[in-house]
Amino acid sequence: MYDDAESSYKHAIEKNFDGKFEVHCFGINDVVFPKSNRYFYHKIDLSLCNFALIDELKKIAKLYGAPKIILASPPCESWSGADCGGCMFKEIDDNGKWVVNNKKYYENYNKVCHPVKHRDFIKKERSRILGEATIGGTIEIIDFFKPKYWVIENPTTSKSWKYQTNHWDFNGFINKTYYSSYDKEFSTKPTIFKSNIKLELKAKKISGNKSHMAKGNYAKRSSIPFDLIVDIIGQILKEEYVK
Repeated sequence: MYDDAESSYKHAIEKNFDGKFEVHCFGINDVVFPKSNRYFYHKIDLSLCNFALIDELKKIAKLYGAPKIILASPPCESWSGADCGGCMFKEIDDNGKWVVNNKKYYENYNKVCHPVKHRDFIKKERSRILGEATIGGTIEIIDFFKPKYWVIENPTTSKSWKYQTNHWDFNGFINKTYYSSYDKEFSTKPTIFKSNIKLELKAKKISGNKSHMAKGNYAKRSSIPFDLIVDIIGQILKEEYVK
């Protein structure tokens, strides 16, 4: 799910596990895959703002079968703490209490911060709503279809992890890794792949490409190392074989 930028999941599976899976990628862009009876792209709003979300997915499941594995990379921008004083989400504590910066905060913040750090409240608010809606949609989909295996990706520092646990009561194994541990052309990018099975991912931090996140378009920056995806799917297959 949300595999519509570089289609990292699709390409990694096609290259390394071709013939083992029927792959359905979901996103909101006009992506076209070469005609195939194994690889499909569906343009669907996967957020909670789509009131017909489950009904739309049920129609697809009726045609192709319910998903056995769900891999999801919901948008992470609104959950990031990298924006320092400009970030909107501050905290979601264990009691479910939220601390979110409001419009007045940004009015005052923009008066004292450097001009390049000015933030538009409406843009930040839209991003916040999108972040909540896509994480919520992801959890609703997993809860409804109950796939045998599921994996959710977001940066290690993302506030989405507390949102999932403290707001949605949605739990799983927290598997930490670094992108550069799998491909030195990527930045280190500390990342968590939360799942319903324990994954043994590479945890040793290896120096990577420091300019990876600073250059290129959003699609390139949001891509995932193929070897990392292959490792995750390989462990899922091993779990399946053992069972």
